[in-house]
Amino acid sequence: MNRSHANWLFGSIAALVALVTSHSMAATVTVGNFGEQGWNGDDVRNTSGVDLVGINNTHAGKPGQVPTLADDAAIAAQIKFVPGPSGSTYGGAVSIDGTASGSGKSNLSVINSSTGFDSGANLLTTFAATYEMYKQHTGSGSTLAFKLGIQSTDWGTGTGDSQETFTALRSGESAWDLVLVHVPTVTNNVWTTINLDHDSGDWFLFDQAGNPFFTPPGNSGTPMTLDAWNADATWGPKLFGAGAKVSSIQFGLGSGQPIAIGYVDYLQTNLLNGGDVVDFQNVPEPSTLVLAVFGGAFGLLVARRRRSR
Repeated sequence: MNRSHANWLFGSIAALVALVTSHSMAATVTVGNFGEQGWNGDDVRNTSGVDLVGINNTHAGKPGQVPTLADDAAIAAQIKFVPGPSGSTYGGAVSIDGTASGSGKSNLSVINSSTGFDSGANLLTTFAATYEMYKQHTGSGSTLAFKLGIQSTDWGTGTGDSQETFTALRSGESAWDLVLVHVPTVTNNVWTTINLDHDSGDWFLFDQAGNPFFTPPGNSGTPMTLDAWNADATWGPKLFGAGAKVSSIQFGLGSGQPIAIGYVDYLQTNLLNGGDVVDFQNVPEPSTLVLAVFGGAFGLLVARRRRSR
């Protein structure tokens, strides 16, 4: 290879690297593995309903259960970063598997237990969330839920607060004491864009498993908009009063639901990353990416040399 060809080759490689880099930096943050941008598994259970607590793929442990690499592998079998069904906005997705029984559960979340992502009060004013999901199922099945974990006004208030005599029984539930759960209506096997704000989208309300402090309506209640929950004399002050904050953002499938797989292409919300898109991707390993770049540059060089003959 002469000097001009070498210079051209390295210039082409630099251009291709710049192209790849510019794509990844265009007002998006990419999540292609556990731990990236703070996303990890929590409250994940296998088909038998056994809690899975991994060393690397779990946010918070379960009292009395030793985290294991075997559980990391089991979690990664239920929550995967994959190419995903075709037709999504960004391509690639995170696949969340409801498992082959109603006892299993898969949950992916990001947590901020200290300061929270935003105040509960701001859910009634500035909150917005948009995500694209795909429900893989042939029957009625279950639908992937979007969840907001809330540290209520009864969290950490001292004597008589919601955590005074309670230790969370499931990983991730130590970050909140109430959780709002939105289950959208979607068509099977089609990418659907979901838009949520204070008066768009209905939410169920649950508490921590096994905590007798609250008795929220759960599945037996009627899902309501955030504005409607705010108007509720019991729950409005707890969810949106002074000191309440959003401490967990989640996508989850199960338990007690039929077999299904939910895919999420992206999430965009003012609660995360200054409103930038969170792009769930099947990201190639660095070595694969380097080979792709060099392969592309080499192909360009071969074509150039053929044209010059």
